[in-house]
Amino acid sequence: AAALRAAAAQQEQAAFDAAAAEIRAAIAGDPKLATLAAQVSIDLTPEGLRIQMLDADRNSMFATGSSVPNAYARLVLEKIGPALLALHGDITVAGHTDAAPYKGTGKSNWELSTERANATRRVLVEAGVPVTRFRSVTGNADRDLLLPADPLAAANRRIAITVLRTAPPAAGK
Repeated sequence: AAALRAAAAQQEQAAFDAAAAEIRAAIAGDPKLATLAAQVSIDLTPEGLRIQMLDADRNSMFATGSSVPNAYARLVLEKIGPALLALHGDITVAGHTDAAPYKGTGKSNWELSTERANATRRVLVEAGVPVTRFRSVTGNADRDLLLPADPLAAANRRIAITVLRTAPPAAGK
């Protein structure tokens, strides 16, 4: 049983590595997106393969206060979608904001982060990811800052797409 679990974990790790490489190559290979490559972070977490789209100074994925992804964010998500199809785990999408208060009326960073996460899910569905693959769509507002020492940093505004593991991680991972 332990050998089967280890083999499943190794197979899943290889699939995660291949998907990460595919996403990086698709973004770097598109001249419209090559400059955004630094704004896409891909890493392995205990939960699974996490793909984050980070805002940068003067280069946001969403207009201030908006939950509509701009053309570049849509293109990035359209490049991510096919790689997700090769993986088997459920998908979670989490929206994050920086610590700046939402300036509109009737909303807060909670609504904004949730709406951005759900807009991301919709674009991924349009890109071919089956709606049944999504386990959760959440908004975290500014409660999980990427850069806690700089709560207003652009990179705190991000979308995290995680493909959940189906196998326990291999020893040492």
